[in-house]
Amino acid sequence: MADRRPDRRDPAAMRRVLAVAFREFRHTVLTKGFIFGALLMPVIMVVMIAAIGALVGSQMAPVSGTLAVIDPSGTVAVFVPAELSPDAIAEEAREALERNSTLLPKGTGEQAVAQAAALAPRIDVKVDPVADASLEESLRAKVQSGELLGLAIVTADVLKPDPRDAEGNPATFALIVPTKSPPRLTGLLEKAVATSIVKARVKAAGTDYSSLNSLLSVPGTSVRRLAADGTEASESKVAKTLLPMGFMMLLWIATFTSGNYLLTTTIEEKSNKVMEVVLSAVSPMQLLCGKILGYAAVSALMLVMYGGLGIAALAAAAMGDLVSPGMLALMLVYFVMAYAFVSIMMASVGSAVNDLREAQSLVTPAMLVLMLPLMLWLPISEQPNGWLATIASFVPPAIPFVMILRVTASSEPIAIWQVALSIVWGFAWVGVFLWAGAKIFRVGVLMQGKPPTPKELLKWVRMA
Repeated sequence: MADRRPDRRDPAAMRRVLAVAFREFRHTVLTKGFIFGALLMPVIMVVMIAAIGALVGSQMAPVSGTLAVIDPSGTVAVFVPAELSPDAIAEEAREALERNSTLLPKGTGEQAVAQAAALAPRIDVKVDPVADASLEESLRAKVQSGELLGLAIVTADVLKPDPRDAEGNPATFALIVPTKSPPRLTGLLEKAVATSIVKARVKAAGTDYSSLNSLLSVPGTSVRRLAADGTEASESKVAKTLLPMGFMMLLWIATFTSGNYLLTTTIEEKSNKVMEVVLSAVSPMQLLCGKILGYAAVSALMLVMYGGLGIAALAAAAMGDLVSPGMLALMLVYFVMAYAFVSIMMASVGSAVNDLREAQSLVTPAMLVLMLPLMLWLPISEQPNGWLATIASFVPPAIPFVMILRVTASSEPIAIWQVALSIVWGFAWVGVFLWAGAKIFRVGVLMQGKPPTPKELLKWVRMA
């Protein structure tokens, strides 16, 4: 009688595989741990980050009061009121946002600058110039009692062209503030007095401060990358550094989260003898395929969820144009490849051991290779067409993680032949992993006792 292969000839085989896949998906996704850890936790984190950002960026409570400035020369205190005016404080906020928006694509900085005035603190500070330095003690008492917002003490040494004291040390001015003075207010007072001292020095030298400040201002830069064909493209620091890491971490989280679920459930079912009951209804290969398909749906759900949040965040920051349709298409291809590598390894290891502690010794060698993209993230992002990135692109099972770094980091397109070869070469190795993993799963799924060594796993591959 001919050998009957249920995995290939039984018309109900696919239904069994899908039944196992649905069981794994349902028992993973419809649990409190997954819903909270994988679905609600990212949303909570986004809300918390937004709330913290709103609190940090919120306006300081309105402050009004008087700043006393002991200025025997009478040249510094006259500049302080202008430095503490609402227009000056709003201008400082705009300049800070402009500096911080240099990493953003063109246009987003202008949108951020338009909101700078709303973030500027509201203060109403009057300046009381004091020429008599002997009044310092009484003014300190007023600061301590809260009658004054602060006391600035400007000595003659800080106004020198080479500001040094009698001992040759750099001269400083003193700012006395009460204990409850908000740090942000203290910083504004300090900067206003320091800038006023500089203006007094410049005026004493017979130079116009505005003209001198314009001459010393650092010009902005528009970096243009020149391609081999002569075309130019704007350089984005976000696209060169953070975006590739975001894509790789998205791939990493989506594949390894479901991969860990696959590993733990396989070990639990084997140790609890549930696997024997399941194998009475399906073959080992049907069980393996069902598990891989079920957790593939879990992984795809996480990819869509996290990826959607990331794209929405980029769109909200007016950086949606950094992600092209080609990147998303390659992301899907490399996601399938990455999940296949990870799931096959986790399923085969889970079938061969009895607990998670034993699994670590077998998973560690493969994990060292998969950690390669994390360790080489920066050099690959900096030189995506360099020899290191090119060689790492063809080292399984790290191929999808390295290639997603390269295709999202390069200002110039990666050679088409390298992308095509990485896909063909990667899926060829997926076939090898599947062939070896299926043999290990068939032998190990009902094996009990001492966990196998890597050498014994190779024997299982040859004998199965």
